[in-house]
Amino acid sequence: MQRRIIISLFLLISAGLMHQQASRSEASSPQVTSSIENEIQETIQQRLDALRRRDAKTYLSYFAEDCIVTSDTGALIKPEGIAKEWADSIPSGITYKGSVPLDVQVHAYGDIAVASFRLELDEDWGGQKLYGASRLTDVFARRGGRWLLVAHQETPVPNARRLAVKVNPTLFDAYAGEYQITPSYIIKVKREGDKLMEQWPGDTSYTEDIPVSESMFVVRGEPGLSIYVKDRSGKVTHFISRTIAGDLIAKKTK
Repeated sequence: MQRRIIISLFLLISAGLMHQQASRSEASSPQVTSSIENEIQETIQQRLDALRRRDAKTYLSYFAEDCIVTSDTGALIKPEGIAKEWADSIPSGITYKGSVPLDVQVHAYGDIAVASFRLELDEDWGGQKLYGASRLTDVFARRGGRWLLVAHQETPVPNARRLAVKVNPTLFDAYAGEYQITPSYIIKVKREGDKLMEQWPGDTSYTEDIPVSESMFVVRGEPGLSIYVKDRSGKVTHFISRTIAGDLIAKKTK
Protein backbone atom coordinates (compact mmCIF):
# COMPACT_ATOMS: atom_id res chain seq x y z
CA MET A 1 0.00 0.00 0.00
CA GLN A 2 2.75 2.42 0.97
CA ARG A 3 4.61 1.59 -2.22
CA ARG A 4 1.50 2.35 -4.31
CA ILE A 5 1.13 5.73 -2.59
CA ILE A 6 4.80 6.53 -3.29
CA ILE A 7 4.41 5.49 -6.95
CA SER A 8 1.22 7.57 -7.27
CA LEU A 9 2.94 10.61 -5.76
CA PHE A 10 5.88 10.10 -8.11
CA LEU A 11 3.55 9.98 -11.12
CA LEU A 12 1.70 13.13 -10.01
CA ILE A 13 4.97 15.02 -9.46
CA SER A 14 6.32 13.83 -12.82
CA ALA A 15 3.14 14.92 -14.57
CA GLY A 16 3.37 18.32 -12.89
CA LEU A 17 7.01 18.76 -13.94
CA MET A 18 6.20 17.72 -17.50
CA HIS A 19 3.35 20.25 -17.60
CA GLN A 20 5.64 23.01 -16.29
CA GLN A 21 8.31 22.11 -18.84
CA ALA A 22 5.75 22.14 -21.66
CA SER A 23 4.46 25.52 -20.50
CA ARG A 24 7.99 26.96 -20.42
CA SER A 25 8.67 25.54 -23.89
CA GLU A 26 5.51 27.16 -25.24
CA ALA A 27 6.43 30.49 -23.64
CA SER A 28 9.91 30.41 -25.18
CA SER A 29 8.55 29.70 -28.66
CA PRO A 30 7.09 32.52 -30.74
CA GLN A 31 3.31 32.59 -30.43
CA VAL A 32 1.90 34.85 -33.12
CA THR A 33 -1.81 35.33 -33.62
CA SER A 34 -3.35 37.44 -36.33
CA SER A 35 -4.63 39.88 -33.69
CA ILE A 36 -1.16 40.47 -32.23
CA GLU A 37 0.39 40.78 -35.67
CA ASN A 38 -2.26 43.32 -36.66
CA GLU A 39 -1.76 45.27 -33.43
CA ILE A 40 2.01 45.47 -33.98
CA GLN A 41 1.68 46.43 -37.66
CA GLU A 42 -0.87 49.12 -36.78
CA THR A 43 1.41 50.46 -34.03
CA ILE A 44 4.34 50.66 -36.46
CA GLN A 45 2.24 52.38 -39.11
CA GLN A 46 0.81 54.92 -36.65
CA ARG A 47 4.28 55.78 -35.39
CA LEU A 48 5.57 56.30 -38.93
CA ASP A 49 2.54 58.40 -39.86
CA ALA A 50 3.21 60.67 -36.88
CA LEU A 51 6.83 61.06 -37.97
CA ARG A 52 5.82 62.03 -41.50
CA ARG A 53 3.40 64.61 -40.08
CA ARG A 54 6.28 65.90 -37.94
CA ASP A 55 4.03 65.26 -34.93
CA ALA A 56 6.85 64.73 -32.42
CA LYS A 57 4.58 64.36 -29.39
CA THR A 58 2.58 61.50 -30.91
CA TYR A 59 5.69 59.91 -32.41
CA LEU A 60 7.53 59.86 -29.08
CA SER A 61 4.50 58.38 -27.30
CA TYR A 62 5.26 55.02 -28.93
CA PHE A 63 8.65 54.78 -27.19
CA ALA A 64 9.08 53.54 -23.62
CA GLU A 65 11.21 55.81 -21.44
CA ASP A 66 13.88 53.10 -21.21
CA CYS A 67 13.91 52.34 -24.95
CA ILE A 68 17.30 51.63 -26.52
CA VAL A 69 17.53 53.30 -29.94
CA THR A 70 20.36 52.48 -32.34
CA SER A 71 20.71 54.72 -35.38
CA ASP A 72 21.71 53.62 -38.88
CA THR A 73 25.27 54.71 -38.03
CA GLY A 74 25.46 52.32 -35.06
CA ALA A 75 25.23 55.13 -32.49
CA LEU A 76 22.93 55.05 -29.47
CA ILE A 77 20.56 57.99 -29.75
CA LYS A 78 17.35 59.35 -28.28
CA PRO A 79 14.08 59.08 -30.24
CA GLU A 80 13.82 62.85 -29.89
CA GLY A 81 16.77 63.08 -32.28
CA ILE A 82 14.87 61.25 -35.01
CA ALA A 83 11.86 63.54 -34.67
CA LYS A 84 14.09 66.63 -34.70
CA GLU A 85 15.91 65.52 -37.87
CA TRP A 86 12.62 65.23 -39.74
CA ALA A 87 11.36 68.56 -38.37
CA ASP A 88 14.59 70.34 -39.37
CA SER A 89 14.23 69.13 -42.96
CA ILE A 90 11.35 71.54 -43.69
CA PRO A 91 13.30 74.83 -43.51
CA SER A 92 16.29 73.12 -45.13
CA GLY A 93 14.34 72.36 -48.30
CA ILE A 94 14.68 68.58 -47.86
CA THR A 95 11.64 66.39 -48.37
CA TYR A 96 11.17 62.73 -47.52
CA LYS A 97 8.73 60.20 -48.93
CA GLY A 98 8.67 56.84 -47.18
CA SER A 99 7.01 53.57 -48.04
CA VAL A 100 4.66 51.56 -45.90
CA PRO A 101 6.37 48.77 -43.89
CA LEU A 102 7.38 45.96 -46.24
CA ASP A 103 8.19 42.27 -45.58
CA VAL A 104 6.85 42.54 -42.02
CA GLN A 105 7.57 39.60 -39.70
CA VAL A 106 6.29 39.48 -36.12
CA HIS A 107 7.22 37.05 -33.32
CA ALA A 108 5.41 37.35 -29.98
CA TYR A 109 6.56 35.99 -26.62
CA GLY A 110 3.80 36.75 -24.16
CA ASP A 111 3.98 40.46 -23.44
CA ILE A 112 7.07 40.87 -25.65
CA ALA A 113 6.96 41.08 -29.44
CA VAL A 114 9.72 41.42 -32.04
CA ALA A 115 9.02 42.91 -35.46
CA SER A 116 11.31 43.04 -38.48
CA PHE A 117 10.40 45.05 -41.57
CA ARG A 118 11.85 46.99 -44.48
CA LEU A 119 11.30 50.63 -45.43
CA GLU A 120 12.11 52.47 -48.64
CA LEU A 121 12.83 56.19 -48.38
CA ASP A 122 12.96 58.72 -51.22
CA GLU A 123 14.84 61.92 -50.40
CA ASP A 124 14.73 65.14 -52.41
CA TRP A 125 17.53 67.57 -51.61
CA GLY A 126 16.46 70.56 -53.68
CA GLY A 127 16.13 68.50 -56.86
CA GLN A 128 18.91 66.04 -56.09
CA LYS A 129 17.33 62.70 -55.27
CA LEU A 130 18.44 59.77 -53.16
CA TYR A 131 16.74 56.39 -52.91
CA GLY A 132 17.41 54.41 -49.76
CA ALA A 133 16.25 51.23 -48.09
CA SER A 134 16.59 50.03 -44.50
CA ARG A 135 15.75 46.95 -42.44
CA LEU A 136 14.33 47.82 -39.02
CA THR A 137 14.05 45.66 -35.91
CA ASP A 138 11.59 46.76 -33.22
CA VAL A 139 11.15 45.12 -29.83
CA PHE A 140 7.84 45.88 -28.11
CA ALA A 141 6.63 45.33 -24.55
CA ARG A 142 2.96 45.44 -23.61
CA ARG A 143 2.64 48.07 -20.90
CA GLY A 144 -0.62 49.51 -19.64
CA GLY A 145 -2.53 47.87 -22.48
CA ARG A 146 -0.27 49.37 -25.18
CA TRP A 147 2.65 48.08 -27.22
CA LEU A 148 5.63 50.34 -26.49
CA LEU A 149 9.05 50.23 -28.07
CA VAL A 150 11.80 49.06 -25.72
CA ALA A 151 14.45 48.61 -28.45
CA HIS A 152 14.68 50.01 -31.97
CA GLN A 153 17.44 49.47 -34.52
CA GLU A 154 17.78 50.57 -38.12
CA THR A 155 20.22 48.99 -40.57
CA PRO A 156 20.65 50.46 -44.06
CA VAL A 157 20.51 48.06 -47.00
CA PRO A 158 23.45 49.49 -48.98
CA ASN A 159 22.92 50.42 -52.62
CA ALA A 160 19.62 48.53 -52.70
CA ARG A 161 17.92 51.21 -54.79
CA ARG A 162 20.97 53.03 -56.16
CA LEU A 163 20.30 54.36 -59.65
CA ALA A 164 22.74 53.35 -62.36
CA VAL A 165 24.26 56.03 -64.59
CA LYS A 166 24.39 55.56 -68.34
CA VAL A 167 27.77 54.22 -69.43
CA ASN A 168 28.93 53.02 -72.82
CA PRO A 169 29.18 49.25 -72.25
CA THR A 170 32.17 48.97 -74.59
CA LEU A 171 34.20 50.46 -71.72
CA PHE A 172 33.60 47.23 -69.81
CA ASP A 173 35.81 45.27 -72.20
CA ALA A 174 38.87 46.92 -70.65
CA TYR A 175 37.73 45.94 -67.15
CA ALA A 176 37.16 42.25 -67.97
CA GLY A 177 39.77 39.84 -66.68
CA GLU A 178 41.13 38.41 -63.45
CA TYR A 179 42.24 40.42 -60.43
CA GLN A 180 44.39 39.26 -57.53
CA ILE A 181 44.24 40.46 -53.94
CA THR A 182 46.41 37.65 -52.61
CA PRO A 183 48.15 34.96 -54.72
CA SER A 184 45.24 32.60 -54.07
CA TYR A 185 42.38 35.11 -53.91
CA ILE A 186 41.23 35.84 -57.46
CA ILE A 187 38.24 37.93 -58.58
CA LYS A 188 36.84 37.33 -62.06
CA VAL A 189 35.25 40.18 -64.06
CA LYS A 190 33.44 39.86 -67.38
CA ARG A 191 31.22 41.83 -69.70
CA GLU A 192 27.82 40.29 -70.33
CA GLY A 193 26.00 42.34 -72.96
CA ASP A 194 25.59 45.83 -71.54
CA LYS A 195 26.47 44.73 -68.00
CA LEU A 196 29.67 44.36 -66.03
CA MET A 197 29.65 41.22 -63.91
CA GLU A 198 31.97 40.04 -61.11
CA GLN A 199 32.56 36.79 -59.27
CA TRP A 200 34.44 36.66 -55.98
CA PRO A 201 35.89 33.45 -54.49
CA GLY A 202 33.16 31.39 -52.89
CA ASP A 203 30.40 32.80 -55.11
CA THR A 204 28.62 30.28 -57.31
CA SER A 205 27.56 32.86 -59.89
CA TYR A 206 28.40 36.29 -61.20
CA THR A 207 26.87 39.45 -59.69
CA GLU A 208 26.00 42.60 -61.62
CA ASP A 209 28.07 45.73 -60.99
CA ILE A 210 25.96 48.91 -61.01
CA PRO A 211 27.85 51.82 -62.59
CA VAL A 212 27.80 55.10 -60.68
CA SER A 213 30.40 56.58 -63.04
CA GLU A 214 32.49 55.27 -65.93
CA SER A 215 35.01 53.75 -63.54
CA MET A 216 33.11 53.25 -60.27
CA PHE A 217 30.65 50.46 -59.47
CA VAL A 218 28.53 49.20 -56.58
CA VAL A 219 26.65 45.96 -55.90
CA ARG A 220 23.05 46.03 -54.73
CA GLY A 221 22.68 45.07 -51.08
CA GLU A 222 26.39 45.31 -50.40
CA PRO A 223 28.45 48.17 -48.99
CA GLY A 224 31.55 49.49 -50.69
CA LEU A 225 32.67 50.69 -54.08
CA SER A 226 34.88 49.25 -56.84
CA ILE A 227 37.08 51.82 -58.59
CA TYR A 228 38.94 50.79 -61.76
CA VAL A 229 42.31 52.46 -62.30
CA LYS A 230 44.23 52.92 -65.56
CA ASP A 231 47.86 53.78 -66.21
CA ARG A 232 49.01 56.64 -68.47
CA SER A 233 48.57 54.49 -71.57
CA GLY A 234 44.94 53.80 -70.68
CA LYS A 235 45.49 50.18 -69.65
CA VAL A 236 43.56 48.96 -66.59
CA THR A 237 46.09 47.96 -63.93
CA HIS A 238 43.94 47.29 -60.87
CA PHE A 239 40.76 48.12 -59.07
CA ILE A 240 40.29 49.51 -55.58
CA SER A 241 37.70 47.79 -53.40
CA ARG A 242 36.66 50.61 -51.08
CA THR A 243 35.07 48.96 -48.04
CA ILE A 244 33.74 50.44 -44.80
CA ALA A 245 36.87 49.06 -43.10
CA GLY A 246 39.39 50.42 -45.62
CA ASP A 247 40.72 49.93 -49.15
CA LEU A 248 41.85 46.71 -50.84
CA ILE A 249 43.91 46.70 -54.06
CA ALA A 250 43.15 44.00 -56.62
CA LYS A 251 45.87 43.85 -59.30
CA LYS A 252 44.89 42.79 -62.81
CA THR A 253 46.71 39.62 -63.79
CA LYS A 254 44.83 38.60 -66.96
